[in-house]
Amino acid sequence: MLQKKEESRLAQTQAKFRYAFDEHGKPHPKLKTLTYAEALYEAMVEGFYRDPTMVAFGEENRDWGGAFGVYRGLTEALPYPRLFNSPISEGAIVGAGVGYALSGGRVVAELMYCDFMGRAGDEIFNQMAKWQAMSGDVLEMPLVLRVSVGAKYGAQHSQDWSAMIAHVPGLKAYFPATAYDAKGMLALALRGSDPVVFFESQRLYPEPETLVAGGVPVEDYIVPEGEPALRKSGRDLTIITVGATLYRALEAAKVLEEKYGVSTEVIDARFINPLNYTPLVESIKKTGKVVLASDACERGSFLHTMASNLTQLAFDYLDGPPVVVGARNWITPPAELEDMFFPTKEWIIDAVHERILPLPGHKPATRQGTDEILRRNRLGI
Repeated sequence: MLQKKEESRLAQTQAKFRYAFDEHGKPHPKLKTLTYAEALYEAMVEGFYRDPTMVAFGEENRDWGGAFGVYRGLTEALPYPRLFNSPISEGAIVGAGVGYALSGGRVVAELMYCDFMGRAGDEIFNQMAKWQAMSGDVLEMPLVLRVSVGAKYGAQHSQDWSAMIAHVPGLKAYFPATAYDAKGMLALALRGSDPVVFFESQRLYPEPETLVAGGVPVEDYIVPEGEPALRKSGRDLTIITVGATLYRALEAAKVLEEKYGVSTEVIDARFINPLNYTPLVESIKKTGKVVLASDACERGSFLHTMASNLTQLAFDYLDGPPVVVGARNWITPPAELEDMFFPTKEWIIDAVHERILPLPGHKPATRQGTDEILRRNRLGI
């Protein structure tokens, strides 16, 4: 290390407000409040000082602090061999990470956008995922692959490919939606010997912690692996989310409760693999109804796997089939059309009204009914 820990930028981030609001509910100034991106930074700093074998690399990781500023301050703390810029070659980034991990080091490799996983398909799906198992656990794969899930950047930079990772045995998949979880889940990933694909929503990088009481702890901590988080309690309906859709689900829950009297429970899955279904089933036992929502395209979404599992595990308690709300089954449009593509609170409310529980006096803002879904699937949209 080039600096003592107390001399690093960690001292600056730790001095920030750890929660978005003061004791009176008034928002703290955003520049003085820890963000999701800074929470990731804190986990990285702790990892570097704890493990002398740990390295990080990717496009523009050094100097600029990464494309989204997560590594800002690490350049001053780390010698170049521990944090460096890679060529614009996703296959080389993941392949080099696999080689270093197999050689006994710990790696955090970054792909600037989730969409670019396609450029490293073999390295992720066959090398990163399988070497630990093929060696009979003689070899370890302590490799965390950070990938950002974009929005507003159009067709080739705004896709959620978590379902692809979920389909491949050997890979763990994490998707934190709060600053608290960003730090605690990355800290968890940096302590294990299994390969982890770590999804991060670009919508969330500048956001402070607003949901976890007490905010983000200053000290290092981990989140229990595979455990969903209850974000709002309710009696009549369960909404389960993956990623940044959590906040739109909470908005929908507020409308459902205040306007229609539907007490809504909201659960943040946090993990894709592994995932403990017990809290989800317990919620469905209480409410009898469930909506699942994420920013991934609806067709082939991992939410359908979750819906299938929940149908089998909680069949006797369901009043109707689980409902999946995802992005349109089409290519991501430019930013000005995103409200027509990614799920909104209105989509979630419409899905409840049309497919689960008719809401008195509700006029759908969008067509999310069964006939429309079947028509769109026929047309490929």
